Amino acid sequence: MESREALVALNLIENVGPIRVRQLLEHFGDASAILGASRQELCRVRGIGEEIAEAIAHWEKSIDLGAELKRIADFGCRIVTQADGEYPELLRQIYDPPVVLYVKGQLLPQDKNSVAMVGSRMTTHYGIEVARKLAYQLAYLGVTVVSGGARGIDSAAHQGALSAKGRTIAVLGTGINMLLPVLTTNVKPLFSSHFCEVLLRFGLN
Repeated sequence: MESREALVALNLIENVGPIRVRQLLEHFGDASAILGASRQELCRVRGIGEEIAEAIAHWEKSIDLGAELKRIADFGCRIVTQADGEYPELLRQIYDPPVVLYVKGQLLPQDKNSVAMVGSRMTTHYGIEVARKLAYQLAYLGVTVVSGGARGIDSAAHQGALSAKGRTIAVLGTGINMLLPVLTTNVKPLFSSHFCEVLLRFGLN
């Protein structure tokens, strides 16, 4: 099994998050070796108790990796790991950077020059217009606009950036195949090479 595939499997195991994966990688050196380790070997790793060790040692009982990889391919996504050059550098520097990113679209070096715009779903007309205008101006100047996938300020930010033919990235808190209707309705018609969807940690639903 390739290391990338093993990281996808580890990411899907319940209660095994980025910090535990990092501890396991420091001990075993490779994601495939983690999945091939016995429960006893796993228990020797700092922060890994018997319950987590059991879940990892018998991961194939609860995780259908083949089906997940097929869904990724069918949906036109790809997996980006911390070993990849396109993994966002600023994200890599946080305390618990995601093990894998589900990405649809392109992550470009220019995205390092970015501004995140988030806000209320239930906002005012004035708030929507300000968010759209600000995103337009930032994108026009070459700044990548990053936002979520909800209604309100998030969708306004994407609309503004795309109207300026600039770059925008949606960071989703659900499976990437569960794009919120408001984003599909208001932003999807504008989708192009300027738009990138990034899913942090979550597998496809």
